[in-house]
Amino acid sequence: MLIEPLGQQIAVCSLEEAARLTRADQGYWNVVSIRGSFDYKADLRWAKTIHHACFDDVEDECSAIYRSPRHADVADMFAYIRSLGVGPPRPPLLVHCAQGISRSTAVALSWIYGNLPPSEQRSVKAVDLILEVRPQAKPNRLVLTFGLAEFMAVDEARELAQRLLADPRLEANRFQRPLGGWSES
Repeated sequence: MLIEPLGQQIAVCSLEEAARLTRADQGYWNVVSIRGSFDYKADLRWAKTIHHACFDDVEDECSAIYRSPRHADVADMFAYIRSLGVGPPRPPLLVHCAQGISRSTAVALSWIYGNLPPSEQRSVKAVDLILEVRPQAKPNRLVLTFGLAEFMAVDEARELAQRLLADPRLEANRFQRPLGGWSES
């Protein structure tokens, strides 16, 4: 989807959708591929460029079992995105994680917010845009905070992340059934 205020095509999707999109549009998408610590790297051989990141979908910085996202992980993703150039037009960007609803939407939302012109409606506009790109978005709080910290001080980023996640539309998504259904395990 073209994000007109950014002048950039952005897609946010699941692993399976990313494989289909890169195969359909060979050599077009620059991909941020986020996988969990127990997952294999995605086969995205038809992407134009790929940045691989590995951390789990947890919002606790001290998880004993899973690999929590770290500020350095998110900073590396943003360094990759910035390295693609500024255009015009900006290079197309595809961000995926397992289901395309938490880690990937947090990266995309923070990128969109950080690149929108400052205004009183900037937060609302950023949420509007992420929901247009991925209606079922449930951004990961920790990844969103680290992403926003690429554009502002960490304390400001933490506060803004809380405000963005408190948007009633994003809050409502937190109570929706996951794409694969509820797990019985």
